[in-house]
Amino acid sequence: MARKSFGELLADMARYNPRGIAVTCGATKVRWNDLNAKANRFANALTSLGVKKGDHVSIMFHDCPEFIEANYAAQKIGAVPIPMNFRFVAKEIEYQVNHSDSTVLIFEDLFVDEVLAAKKNMPRLQHYICLNRSGTKAFGMIDYENLISHHDASEPEPCTDDDDICTICYTGGTTGLPKGVVLTYSNFWHLSESLFGDLIGRLASDEKVNFGRIISRLINTEVMENPINRVMASPKARSFVSTSIPKLLPKLSGTAAGPLLGRITGGLSMFLNMPLFHMANYQILIIGPMSGLPRYIIREGIHFDPKEVLETIERERPMVVICVPTQWKMILNSPEIETFDTGSVLVAMTGAGVNPAETKKEILRRFRNSLVVDIFGQTEMTPDTTIRIDATEEGLKNKSVGRPLAGIEMRIVDENGLDVAHGETGEILYRSATIMKEYYGEKEKTAQVIRDGWFYSGDLGYIDPDGELIVVDRKGECISTGGEKVFPHEVEEILSGNEKVDSVCVIGIPDEIWGQKVRAVVVLKDGQAATEEEIIAWSKSRMTGFKRPKSIVFANSLPLSPVGKVLRSQVKGLYGKP
Repeated sequence: MARKSFGELLADMARYNPRGIAVTCGATKVRWNDLNAKANRFANALTSLGVKKGDHVSIMFHDCPEFIEANYAAQKIGAVPIPMNFRFVAKEIEYQVNHSDSTVLIFEDLFVDEVLAAKKNMPRLQHYICLNRSGTKAFGMIDYENLISHHDASEPEPCTDDDDICTICYTGGTTGLPKGVVLTYSNFWHLSESLFGDLIGRLASDEKVNFGRIISRLINTEVMENPINRVMASPKARSFVSTSIPKLLPKLSGTAAGPLLGRITGGLSMFLNMPLFHMANYQILIIGPMSGLPRYIIREGIHFDPKEVLETIERERPMVVICVPTQWKMILNSPEIETFDTGSVLVAMTGAGVNPAETKKEILRRFRNSLVVDIFGQTEMTPDTTIRIDATEEGLKNKSVGRPLAGIEMRIVDENGLDVAHGETGEILYRSATIMKEYYGEKEKTAQVIRDGWFYSGDLGYIDPDGELIVVDRKGECISTGGEKVFPHEVEEILSGNEKVDSVCVIGIPDEIWGQKVRAVVVLKDGQAATEEEIIAWSKSRMTGFKRPKSIVFANSLPLSPVGKVLRSQVKGLYGKP
């Protein structure tokens, strides 16, 4: 059976769950019928400007309802939305707009100065559409709300199919210039059909999981928690549920079943704390309407504030909270965490980086009703590849990201592309219908990473005795010193255990004798002082000699990506000279 176009999915959300809350942002609540109508008006407005199927539309908003409606509007007419990091300065805006061949830039006036500074160097842009929150209109810009107000909410004709481009999402540029990852609607359909069924199937099969609590909250009938758990106490029942749900959910994907269930239950409330322009969160905006169940909750503030997160959890009572490891650490370290009610959270989801076992342990302790779901992947895989579930502290493992999602094949290979034995470290390869179409405009780079149907991830890892993937480091970040290989992440984890160290980045610096020497760039905690000799001496009993830093550089801060990853390439540029 042919899948629906994405525009039809959004129309179904409005048709079958019109008064259901789609987006909550502070005091603002947007219903599905209003979101769909606004997206239609904007889609018709874009059409009036000459925007058509296949045109590239860059979107530069902080996390807000307008980001979602602008993205959906472009997709309603088959245009390709390209989310942009709202922290970009003029040079970065220029690069992404020009590299992506965008003809339209939609942005909010918070960023107008940087856009104006970049304008003269973006000759392909035909339209600048600015959301004027301050009321000050920029010369030569089309006013966002005024443009929308002059167009009706009639449904654009469905115009996208599986093979059409859904989005171009740019990588974080942690190892070089950002690359535009081209993802199709088919990529997202396959992700949606595997992710939800696989996740619920794993939850049902895990005896440590309070499955009754999750399902009773999902169907908004909490009195059913104990009866469901009594049924699930039977191994046969647990086996039946865990195998039947993954088979059933793909058949319901894209039908009226999801929106109707959302109408009855209020939907699956998901608090999205990663930036919407990042694929870790952006995927939810696409697979959400495919499942029909989501209710998006986003923060009002432009900067991450743990107190705002905790206030929002207490007020909106989300079932799922999604954060990167850095954000979870900030929340757990908040002195006010015990003063807020976090009992609604049943799933603490983490991704966009490996979350240490110690952090997961604290999440389980502080969010008393929650389990931890760790989803690993990368943008080129749409983006999810593996899942690990921890319902208790027992069995927590460092660097383990679980097993592959249904439909994803995984291999670990050596430098010659040959499979290695379990326990041996090599590059992680994936084969799946979720592999990106290409890097936009970069045929050679695409050919380097997609070979014989396999995606070469650039991540290093191994399979442990339990059959789980252990992530070691990025392939290009390995330090070669005197014939030995040092994985920076391993050294960073050890140094982070020093009570004076707040954060650390390990890099290799050139050396005539050893090839490279290990250097640690350290940020100390507030009020702490330490010397190079002290940190090196502390590390002597904790790691072997070739791994131990030969020099320590102290810094006030480390450059970070939008999801809290240290930008190692920038650290090397700043501190990588001998």
